[in-house]
Amino acid sequence: MEKTGRRVGAIRVSLAACICFAGCGKARNQAAALPPAAAAVLVETAEVRNVPIIVDLVARTEAVATVEIRASVEGRLTDASFREGRMVRKGQVLFRIDPRRYEAQVRSAGAAVEKAMADLEMAREQQRLVNAQAALREAEAGLLKANQELERLKPLAARRAVPQRDLDTAIADQSSAAARVEDARATLRTTTVSDRLGVQQAQAALTAARAAQEKAELDREETVISSPIDGLIGRIEVAAGNYVGRGEPGRLATISQLDPIEVVFSIPEALYLQTRSKVQRSALEHIELILSDNTTYPSRGRVANVGRTVDPKTGTLQVVAEFPNPRGILLPGMFGRVRLAVETRRNAVLVSERALFDVQGSKAVYLVNPENKATLRSVAAEGNYEGKSIVIRGLSGGESVIVEGILKVRPGQPVVTQPVQTGQRR
Repeated sequence: MEKTGRRVGAIRVSLAACICFAGCGKARNQAAALPPAAAAVLVETAEVRNVPIIVDLVARTEAVATVEIRASVEGRLTDASFREGRMVRKGQVLFRIDPRRYEAQVRSAGAAVEKAMADLEMAREQQRLVNAQAALREAEAGLLKANQELERLKPLAARRAVPQRDLDTAIADQSSAAARVEDARATLRTTTVSDRLGVQQAQAALTAARAAQEKAELDREETVISSPIDGLIGRIEVAAGNYVGRGEPGRLATISQLDPIEVVFSIPEALYLQTRSKVQRSALEHIELILSDNTTYPSRGRVANVGRTVDPKTGTLQVVAEFPNPRGILLPGMFGRVRLAVETRRNAVLVSERALFDVQGSKAVYLVNPENKATLRSVAAEGNYEGKSIVIRGLSGGESVIVEGILKVRPGQPVVTQPVQTGQRR
């Protein structure tokens, strides 16, 4: 009886288990037969626009001009009248050198100029030329008289009215008078040349004296060293009290011009060949600069010049852009990125970057079909614009794309859509 009771109890337990399992399986089948619940998602419409293709290139800043301040005259440095690491203006006094030696040289040069002017005046007022001219006139008058006397005696001597010796004396006197005329003319020529050379030499001496005076005045001016440009000045490299300018002039300080400032970047050769006919002129006049902290510099720059050769080591072409820098935010040697529009892609399809996700190594999006069900679509994207991805394959524009709630949906699942509001787009 006891064994019979045990068999009956086991049968009852087995029956209960079978009933339980049968009920659970039925519940699962009923649950599987129910359609999935609709998921609430945010959607936007894939838009078609003409968009610029943007490239980011590594860049660094350089000063447009860097000037080394050096002493061009010798002397003791007496003053440095600026603050290190501050902006200075063109013409602002930076250093002073003891000027006493150069002031004395200016006075000495001035005296030499006055003497040279007096010598020139004296050379111009010489009487030698006047005397030579008078002597020539006198000799010519004597020759005229001798000629007249000879002409008077010739007919008389022919008639033997006068002695022959009187005629001979007149002939000799005429020859002597002619010789005196030639001598006076030679003296006049020599005196003319001599006086002219004397005036020229005096004029040259005056010119040299004035040049020496100008040099002395320039040397005196160089004792006050001013900034040749507007810019940022560095540290003082020679302290006041030191003797400067002897031999090779030592550097006193360095100034870098900051406004405008140059931003240098390199374009790969392939990109240059690809875009040289596509880059719009307006794009070259409005270049963005992204700083190292990923902030955008508030002012736009423009291309100033393009290198003439491609660097054979790097295969890049150097480009220089100028950016306004009135507040001196940009300093030489800073790194960042320039953002340049290389071409315009027409009829590009744009979707939010949040809509794209990875599926087996490629990109995909969820679309909402007319039955309000999610469908999976493989796409290809290249670049972005204003926070949206540029889809180059898979979409034609106008599709309803799920932007938020992607993790809640599966292909074919019903969805409840709500359009993305302007404030929700990021």
